[in-house]
Amino acid sequence: MVTVNEAKLRIIANTRTLPSVRLPLQDAVGSYLAEDVISPVALPPFRQSSMDGYAIVHSDITQSGTALRLVGESRAGQADSPVVRAGTAVRIFTGAPVPEGATAVVMQENTTLTEGAVQILEYPVAEGRNIRSAGQQIAQGAVALRAGTLISPGAVGFLKGMNVNEVSVHGMPRIGLLVTGDELLKAGEALVPGKIYESNSAMLQAALEQACISGISVSYASDELDATIAALTALLDEYDVVLASGGISVGDYDFVGKALEALGAETVFYKVRQKPGKPLLFGKKGEKLIFALPGNPASSLVCYYEYVLPALKKIMGSNEPFLRSVRLPLRHAYRFDGERDEFLKARVENGEVVSLDGQESFVIGSFAVANAIIYLPVSQNQVAPGELVEVHLLPL
Repeated sequence: MVTVNEAKLRIIANTRTLPSVRLPLQDAVGSYLAEDVISPVALPPFRQSSMDGYAIVHSDITQSGTALRLVGESRAGQADSPVVRAGTAVRIFTGAPVPEGATAVVMQENTTLTEGAVQILEYPVAEGRNIRSAGQQIAQGAVALRAGTLISPGAVGFLKGMNVNEVSVHGMPRIGLLVTGDELLKAGEALVPGKIYESNSAMLQAALEQACISGISVSYASDELDATIAALTALLDEYDVVLASGGISVGDYDFVGKALEALGAETVFYKVRQKPGKPLLFGKKGEKLIFALPGNPASSLVCYYEYVLPALKKIMGSNEPFLRSVRLPLRHAYRFDGERDEFLKARVENGEVVSLDGQESFVIGSFAVANAIIYLPVSQNQVAPGELVEVHLLPL
């Protein structure tokens, strides 16, 4: 049995990043950059107004109500505009080029129009007021985004604005999911005594799709050694990562571990000193990664977030594979006995964290409203209200 930290270190040490591919920017959403993106242009490429108003020489304004002669306008997309000289002003619109000679823009709400002139009601007017300088967002030739950055909708907008239409990203892992358990019913089947509806595959698919990984294959195997070997063989032949749900404990009908041994897979570790999710197995067969997850749904999802997702993000080239961690005060006291670290389903609310009801490994309902996981090592097994605890924030 390994500790939580040992398990995470072993997983990352045994995980390789996929080679890079070049993709159109829109097709790369959810991928991670394989190389730095260098800006081919400055943003903005020219001095730009951040307001609708009037471009002026700021030193002209010596008192509220100073009148300036209007000499034209500058609108967005306009290639040229009148020069602003002492005593004059140019009507300007948001995003338009700031005319030569102008040193500030006064928003239109602080002005009054008269015949052929504008009165500036703001005083004093600071130099550079409401002007975006050329390259203020990014200079030409500067690093726009570092390797390992997620291509998010914001990244798409940023890169498109500098005419970057193609990027080099790491490939997406192919995932094969195996579900075991003779007690499981598929959706739509009639509920009969001794059976339950299978939900882990849909839950894990949803979690993977949230990480922008699609095309997940789902297979099922009965609680028999030969059937489990055959299903794992087919998945390992085709997929980069295999997730097995259930069949990894020590019961007479838990065959995933025995099947992996029969297939010659290397067990990097089996069992983690944690609750829930103790019977987690991580293994390899060549470059293929294998995660055998506990069948209890809450245990399975905890292990996914804490161990599987970081491995997938490293495969995809992320420079921040683990869940974002913060320290927050715990609203209510909590204590536990035993020699295993605990993960608690939780919600972050108003700057503190609340451990939810229903912490048992079979209870998934509390995960439905959770937005975080509290991590409590055995060294912190008694927590007072307001005491700081480590909180792992779940993906949105």
